[in-house]
Amino acid sequence: MALSARRTAAVVLLAAASLTACTEQDPALRVPPAPAEPEIALPSDPLTALVPALDEVPEGMLPLLTGSGKRDAAAVAAYSADPAAAAAALGRNGFQSAYVAQYADPSSPRVLSVVVTQFAASAGARADLDGDLAASAGEPVPVPVIGEAAQARRQPLPGGAAGELVTLRFRQGRNTWLLAYGDRPRADPQVATSLALLLVDRARTTA
Repeated sequence: MALSARRTAAVVLLAAASLTACTEQDPALRVPPAPAEPEIALPSDPLTALVPALDEVPEGMLPLLTGSGKRDAAAVAAYSADPAAAAAALGRNGFQSAYVAQYADPSSPRVLSVVVTQFAASAGARADLDGDLAASAGEPVPVPVIGEAAQARRQPLPGGAAGELVTLRFRQGRNTWLLAYGDRPRADPQVATSLALLLVDRARTTA
């Protein structure tokens, strides 16, 4: 399985954990309870601008701080079934940094996970996304033009959980994103699309 697909699986499982209150995963992937105060913001980092802020996500969603923040190559590779091979692939593609943002709605099953990965050059980002798209699964979902390449898929939540997950993968410059939006009984692709367009526009202005 391609590295990017393994990272996708990790995010999908993480989203499923939010919707099902699962506590049996690795603690590093476990989603904590939503914070009590909506003014709490995501951890600061240069890549924070390339994930949705609190005032940009659907109303009622709050940041999950334990599962959010900067990730180095080792942390990203650890999502893979073969961390050594995953780390090597990231190195070949010129990995520089990654950031994970997680949100959930404490009053509903909605969950949002966004992973942005930055590479040294656009060629590395292209190789990363190409591997992801080649290994992606699920029902294709039509989307407008988003960045330099994009693909959306719809699939049931893994593990037999009731609900649906929309995953949107896209690229702009030397950045790639995996955006996963889950809800029950159906996840609205427009939520993912709107956020993706916002992030691409921001990446263009901050390049």
